[in-house]
Amino acid sequence: MNYRQSDNLDQIITALAAFNKEFHAIGLKKDRQNDHLKNKYVTLDNILNTCRPLLSANGLVLVQALAGDYLVTNLYHTSGQFIASDMPFSPMSGNRGTNSLQELGGGITYARRYAISALLGLSVDTDTDAAGSTIKKEELQTKKARTAVTTDDALQLLVGWINKNPSRLSDIENYYILTAEQLQFIKDNVIA
Repeated sequence: MNYRQSDNLDQIITALAAFNKEFHAIGLKKDRQNDHLKNKYVTLDNILNTCRPLLSANGLVLVQALAGDYLVTNLYHTSGQFIASDMPFSPMSGNRGTNSLQELGGGITYARRYAISALLGLSVDTDTDAAGSTIKKEELQTKKARTAVTTDDALQLLVGWINKNPSRLSDIENYYILTAEQLQFIKDNVIA
């Protein structure tokens, strides 16, 4: 999962604290049971129907969009401050009688539910402490969503951003696809 945030967070954190106080008073009830695993969980509809009014009342809006193999989840504050994460997702498989579009939709629903719960700090499943998990460590490695820098204007904007956030220079290749020449240009134009 890749995480991003605005430079300042004071207003969004204040709004999130108010949201959490109101949410704590209401809470979420696990409204569905997995027929196969017999565990209870909170549905996406329940999460959205419970959280949206509280988020809105605190000047917050949640936006999710698909970007290739990633689900991008953004939490915006009316001040313009934000926190965001990109999470890889894949279609569900193994459900008898489903077509590929239904498998993709199921994968998106699961990803949306988990991304929202992670961003807002919600508990939506029964914690099994990974008991019975068959996921291998290498399967947990996530792909990095990187953006190609294709224009000189984009490169100049990136240089300006790095000059405002010099501590992020070492992370630049994690977020952007750069040629060797572009990377050298950035390094040459960063104010020390």
